[in-house]
Amino acid sequence: MIGIFSYIHSAVFWFLMFFYSIIITPASYMAALFTKNLDRKNRFYQKGARLWGSLLADAALVKVSVSGLENIPRSGPAVIFTPNHQSYLDIFILLKILPPSFRFVVMRKLFKVPFIGHHITQAGFISLDRKDRKRSILAIHQVIDLLKKNESFVIFPEGRLTRDGAIGEFGRGASIIIQRSRTPVVPILIDGTFAALPKGQWRIKPGKVTVKIGSPVYFEKYYNEVSKSSSLELSSELRGIVAGLKG
Repeated sequence: MIGIFSYIHSAVFWFLMFFYSIIITPASYMAALFTKNLDRKNRFYQKGARLWGSLLADAALVKVSVSGLENIPRSGPAVIFTPNHQSYLDIFILLKILPPSFRFVVMRKLFKVPFIGHHITQAGFISLDRKDRKRSILAIHQVIDLLKKNESFVIFPEGRLTRDGAIGEFGRGASIIIQRSRTPVVPILIDGTFAALPKGQWRIKPGKVTVKIGSPVYFEKYYNEVSKSSSLELSSELRGIVAGLKG
């Protein structure tokens, strides 16, 4: 019976993902239609994305335990949230629990999903494609410019989903953005979403998910020298900070 329920629940979850998408996207469009200001338009779509993520985080039936929300600055400059990436569920959960306005740097293929791709484009989310160097450089500069305009971002430094639940190597993209923008970093550890929905699977196994948010970190010693070696060193140090949140 548990197995049957799991299949039914998973089918309902994926139906709801597209159902919410075709409802929330037009609603966000109608709300944004009455303003010509691009930033305000982005905000309407970002609010829609947060609602979409919150509804789907609840629909996944995973029990999320969050600690460290007090470490997120309530005012001041923008921050970069750097969570590990265990599952697609990470995105829904972060949209639900993170309090400030923010944008995502996400995988390019998500922009090709009907309704979802249009919505995240309008919300100002940005893709960082490791396979396309020219496009990645342009995306990095775009993120840096927005950070300097006080726009916070969620960036998955691994750049891809884990295949075994362990934290993979952190790529240079996030490190270069940190160095160039001189933005404080809020590390986040997510644990449990891999067991609930690993890469390549569609069936969700409800369970416990733990999210630990660390204190802001300033990587000043890497600001004045942006090189391959310094970026890799920053990546390694940041990975250790995120992994260390597990305790």
